[in-house]
Amino acid sequence: MYKSLQAGRAIAAIFVVLFHLGRAIAEKKYFGFTSFAIPFSFGSAGVEFFFVLSGFIILTAHRYDIFNHDKLADYIKKRLTRIYPTYWIIFLGVYISAISSSQLKNTVPHDIFIVIKSMLLIPQDASVVGDTGAPVLIVAWTLQYEMCFYFFFIFMILSRWLSILIGLILSYIYINYSDTPLPGLFFISFLSKDVVLLFAMGMFVSAICTSKETVSRPMFYATVGTVMFLFIALDTVLQIELLSKQTTILYGMASSLVIFGLVQSEGAGHVIGGNRWIQLFGDSSYVLYLIHYPLISILCKLSLFSQLNKIGIIGALISYFSIFCACLMISVAFHLWIEKPMTAYIRNAIV
Repeated sequence: MYKSLQAGRAIAAIFVVLFHLGRAIAEKKYFGFTSFAIPFSFGSAGVEFFFVLSGFIILTAHRYDIFNHDKLADYIKKRLTRIYPTYWIIFLGVYISAISSSQLKNTVPHDIFIVIKSMLLIPQDASVVGDTGAPVLIVAWTLQYEMCFYFFFIFMILSRWLSILIGLILSYIYINYSDTPLPGLFFISFLSKDVVLLFAMGMFVSAICTSKETVSRPMFYATVGTVMFLFIALDTVLQIELLSKQTTILYGMASSLVIFGLVQSEGAGHVIGGNRWIQLFGDSSYVLYLIHYPLISILCKLSLFSQLNKIGIIGALISYFSIFCACLMISVAFHLWIEKPMTAYIRNAIV
């Protein structure tokens, strides 16, 4: 794994955390300071970076597996052990805690089929199950797209013509239905979102990086992508909203440039963000992404219990920074003591 990309993964996950944390502090039921939601109101763009990065990583890691069905079992083992075990632990921890609480039990689904589909990361209609379409862990809607992408890659391993056919079908769905609501045809609507293109962008970057020598001045591309990213972010933070309908694609383009520049730069021997702490945050970014939302909810309630809301903005600031640090530390501890050894054990146990 490129160290520069691990640093980028860490920053993207932190952006998402700060996005949700700012919105939580801004809620009336906690502190009610709406200004906290503004600085990182663009933070959800970390998701776009993750999608592009995922497309890049999967093609880079498995490019020699394409059209080689003998590699299918190994691919599936790696992908499933990467996603499910950690997700299940956090999912069940949140679900059991909620279902055991008289105050929270109505916030999670009781229908066993919805729960099973949530655990398997099968896409669900938000108009039916509520919120983002991912009950219990709302951020898991992104993992639903991730699993669909993993599934598509299976076709690339199995057959050239089958993968081309599926690619053409997905292209047809996107071109014809991306701007068209389709009541009763949820899965078509699910696959017609702009985020699907982000995986393709990442694969395109991977294809370029693996087919060419290192380009001259690679950091120029990363800088252009970063400036572009910040420009789009300012449109959100300042509430100008000139780019609101194109933000997903634009963030994807910016992320693609950043990833290309970082990879090319590292290929030339220049590592960005190689500090061991940044790398550790990158390694634990999946846990941080999954666990931060329920942690923020729990710790905000703990702040109220500690009556930090009684001291106004000082209490809000103390809670903001304390919760942020707690999310980082807990995710690192979970990664080192649970996720990393568990994943290694499971992969070794599966023949």
